[in-house]
Amino acid sequence: MNIRKLTRLDDYMQKRAASIPGATIIIEHNGKRVYENNFGMDRKDSIYRIMSMTKPITALAAMILYERGMLDLMENVSTYIPSFADVKVASVGGFKNPDRQIIVRDLLNMTSGIVLPGDYGQAGQSMSKAYREARVQKRSGILKSNIDITSKFAESVLMFDPGTSVHYGLSADILAAIIEIVSGMKFSDFLAKEIFTPLNMSETDFKIDGDKAFRQAVMMGRPDANGKVTRADASTLQRFEMEAPFDEPWYESGGIGLYSTVEDYEHFCQMLLNKGSFHGKELIGRRTYQFMTSNHLTDDQLREFGRDGYGYGCYYNVLIDPIKAASNGAAGAIEVTGEAGTYFCVDPEEDLIIMYMSQMDGGADPAFIRGLRQIVYGAM
Repeated sequence: MNIRKLTRLDDYMQKRAASIPGATIIIEHNGKRVYENNFGMDRKDSIYRIMSMTKPITALAAMILYERGMLDLMENVSTYIPSFADVKVASVGGFKNPDRQIIVRDLLNMTSGIVLPGDYGQAGQSMSKAYREARVQKRSGILKSNIDITSKFAESVLMFDPGTSVHYGLSADILAAIIEIVSGMKFSDFLAKEIFTPLNMSETDFKIDGDKAFRQAVMMGRPDANGKVTRADASTLQRFEMEAPFDEPWYESGGIGLYSTVEDYEHFCQMLLNKGSFHGKELIGRRTYQFMTSNHLTDDQLREFGRDGYGYGCYYNVLIDPIKAASNGAAGAIEVTGEAGTYFCVDPEEDLIIMYMSQMDGGADPAFIRGLRQIVYGAM
């Protein structure tokens, strides 16, 4: 690694100081930290809402149970959460029965047909209704657990027949409930025992301890016409469910729920780089790791996925064709972005970790992430 070339990151961030007033970047290569910097208001120990970077942790939890023979990826979701036996698919002229039921593997690969609240079409509208009602019913005590809440999500309709396409949705949240059912433990307790403790991720949780409030990274709004940003307003915080970061969440989302720090999440990335192990502790075996970090989509699903050169599986974007992706990275690198402005890349071939964290409405611009990655790989 040409360390001098990495100083280009300083210039890269300086030019974007108005639109990215706070961020943290670390680069590790061959087991050494070769670059580290905090920008603007952010600190080395800032705490970030990592949003979709929660999903790989949920996938790891599932793979731990899978490897123990406790979770069958080919089993119907309704075996664990019976309300999903009756879910319908949106179709022209109304709703229909799915060609087959959702299986656990569909949840891991976003091929379930389950969408996000606020998504478009009948599926999105019905999920918005189910999600809104679930939150009210949790507050009133009708729904009491993560399992109750995700069972409520089955009242929405699917966007497509399971396994026929790919679309981001609440699949990881439902998988988290299945992890609770299979393990017999609350989701957060399972993560603490099986992942956070062995990885020394002591500052990763579904809320921020009150005495660490001063370390919470500030959530920023979208840039104005001049490219400048200000603090996010109350409606933005509510949309990201960040309005009460010091309280217990209304449910433990396996898709977007966790807060973490760069240092904590680096331990997770080290485990990935070591193909399932961290400081001599094996969380999953290397064959399970290979399964978890491979492309799981068919050619037709890849066309729907729409990211040239990338595959997808177990919540990871997998670089499968650097030329198509216009990337100077290595095939086999895995990447995940969070909607609030977080990103990581783990590249086993180059023994490389790239981590970027900020808090921005809309997340990090894809072109910005491409430039960041190009600078790092350009230093090889």
